[in-house]
Amino acid sequence: MNSYSSCDQLKGVFEKGNIATFINMNLEDAKRKVFKSYQDTLVPHNSDSGVVLDNLLGRLGLKQEDIIMIKKMYINKNSIKEISEYIKNRYPSNYGEIFKQVHHFISIERDQNKLPNLYDEFVLINDNLSLFDTLLVASFKPEVVINKLFEDTSKDRFDFYFVKRDLNFAYKNNKQVRLHSFLTKGANERLFINKTKEEILKILSEYVKTTIDFVNDYNSTHKFDDGTPVIKAIDLFNEIVSFKKNERNEYENIWEMRYGISIEDICNVFAYAKEHKPKGVNYLYNEPFLEDDKRREKVLEVLKSINSISPLLIDTLGTQMHITFSTSNEQIRKCFKDLKLLQDVENINIEITEFDLSLGEKEVLKIIGDNPQISYTQIYDLKKDKINNISTIINDSMIKLDGVSYWSLTDNIDCNLERVRTNLLKKGEISNIDEVPTVCGGLFPSFDKYVNT
Repeated sequence: MNSYSSCDQLKGVFEKGNIATFINMNLEDAKRKVFKSYQDTLVPHNSDSGVVLDNLLGRLGLKQEDIIMIKKMYINKNSIKEISEYIKNRYPSNYGEIFKQVHHFISIERDQNKLPNLYDEFVLINDNLSLFDTLLVASFKPEVVINKLFEDTSKDRFDFYFVKRDLNFAYKNNKQVRLHSFLTKGANERLFINKTKEEILKILSEYVKTTIDFVNDYNSTHKFDDGTPVIKAIDLFNEIVSFKKNERNEYENIWEMRYGISIEDICNVFAYAKEHKPKGVNYLYNEPFLEDDKRREKVLEVLKSINSISPLLIDTLGTQMHITFSTSNEQIRKCFKDLKLLQDVENINIEITEFDLSLGEKEVLKIIGDNPQISYTQIYDLKKDKINNISTIINDSMIKLDGVSYWSLTDNIDCNLERVRTNLLKKGEISNIDEVPTVCGGLFPSFDKYVNT
């Protein structure tokens, strides 16, 4: 029970008296009870911001009048610094613990984390853990590591709470780790609001130095019996290229578009990572939708710029391969032809970093409703055939892959499902998210009742 009682998500949920009751429970019942308690700390992803904020503030041990004031400040769009100063003034003896709890507590669920059968999904994954040699740890992102409530000079500003928990799980289970990721567009909205280009580059530079030092320290003390370190790869750059074309019908560098940050600026920020590269660790540039000819062309152009400005910084190009049934075999064939050429000419490693095959929005509409055009059983059969075809195409390309990672392991724990549901709801194609029970994205089909339909 020590691991449960030390979890900040469950802080205050299990008092000493409650924990004592677990002694008389069998292990399976105890685990289910703790897991349900974790789910109960979350509010649904479609809750309004007030509900999400109430859920968070109610977990911090604040006085009611302070909760009201902080909510008002948040609604009035006061800066994080102003809210931080208010809490420091009101709680001078323990504001640091409050700041950490804010950063560690997840208020809103995502990827179906409140589903009643989710525990069984995790059991399914755990039972198949032996099939994998590497885990992808996504708690390494700037917005997860940097606690904005602390001052820039505070030693607590960079918080590796989630990363350590994930890495320790991997180490305990004898799995190597790929960390995801240093430079991610998701950090933009949360960290860089009202920041100048110079301020953003300063934040990133400090983050790079601190996290590279963390990786070097962790790997020096966490090695497997054969001497290999836990962390074997890092997604250094993630999704630099825009998902959509601009008014000139071109894909572009997101960082330059939003902040005026060039590829040269980015490479300068990561000079410390290159100079202090952890031994035995590969650096990746990770991008999705390389099956699109024009987007792949832009990504390869960006990679060429990176290699020109900072040779040998990037070891591996990662193709995410989030694809749907509408992605053609010819698109995949052309993609791997270009990647094979890159591998041969530029000596760049290639890895499939986030593979999944799921139903897209248009495809989903064909299997829901009273008169579906196709059954779930047929979808799973088609999926098996599609993956076999993809494997043949990749083998025929003669490319050497450094690894393949599957993104969504079960049909419930699937970001594709959440995205499709949300988009169809916004478009009015469905009236309730439950109308879409699955997009069949998991490596392990977990909707048995649909498979047998």
